[in-house]
Amino acid sequence: MNEVHKPIVRQRGYFIKGKFDQFNPNIPFWAFVEAFRELMGQLLSESAVDLAKWKTKILNALGSNAQVIIDVIPELEGIVGQQPSVPELSSSATQNRFNSLFGKFVRVFTAKGYPLTIFLGDLQWADSTSLSLLKLLMNESEAGYLLMLEAYRDNEVFPAAHPLTLTLDEIQKQGAKINKLILAPLSAVDIILLVADTLLCSVETATPLSQLIYQKTQGNPFFTTQFLQGLMATLDLRLKPDIGSAI
Repeated sequence: MNEVHKPIVRQRGYFIKGKFDQFNPNIPFWAFVEAFRELMGQLLSESAVDLAKWKTKILNALGSNAQVIIDVIPELEGIVGQQPSVPELSSSATQNRFNSLFGKFVRVFTAKGYPLTIFLGDLQWADSTSLSLLKLLMNESEAGYLLMLEAYRDNEVFPAAHPLTLTLDEIQKQGAKINKLILAPLSAVDIILLVADTLLCSVETATPLSQLIYQKTQGNPFFTTQFLQGLMATLDLRLKPDIGSAI
C-alpha cells in the first residue's frame, strides 16, 4: 500500500482507508466512517491557517446541516465547531439527506490540487447503504479528483446475484472508469524475498523457511503473512542483533 500512498502524499493529496467488518454487517457506512475519521485526524494536525480554510470550505458545502455528518464523524466538530441540531425526518428522507450531504462533504476534498484517494477493504461485506453511497460518489459528473480503490474476495462474490457485483455493474453503466486487478498467489520466489526482507537475512538463509511457508499456504498472500507472524510469535523467530540474521 505504501507504493500507492507515498506518491499521493507527494502531490499534496490525501490517502485514507477503511475496512468493512464481517461481524458488524448492519452498521451503516462502517468503512467510510473509519476512513473519514482518519482524514479528520490528518486535517487536525495541520496549521491553524489551513484548518480555518478547511472549516470555511466544509461549512460552505454543508450549510446548517453539518451536524448530520458530525453525528457519524465526531472528529469533524473539532474542525467546524459546534453546529445546530437538524430536524428529524422520516427514515427514507433521513437516508437521502445523509447521502446528499456526504457527497457534498467528500467533494470538499476532491478539488484540483488536493486529490483524495479512498481505499476500502473487504468490500464483499459492505452493507447496502454503503454500496448506494459508493455508487453516488463514483458518478463521473460528481466525483472530481477522487480515486476509489476497493478490495474484495472474489470467491465470496457470486457474479449473478451478489449486491457488490450489481453495484459495480451500475457504476460502470453510469460512466465511471473501472479497472480490475486480479491478484495471483505469491510464487515460491516471492515468498523467499518476503521472508528475507522481513527477517533481514540472505536469500539462502530464508529459503528453507520460505519453502515450508509456501507448502502450507500455496502462496495465498493473507495466509502467508499470517503463517509467518504465527511462526514469529510461537517460535520466537527474531533477529540476531550482532549479525542481522534470523534465529
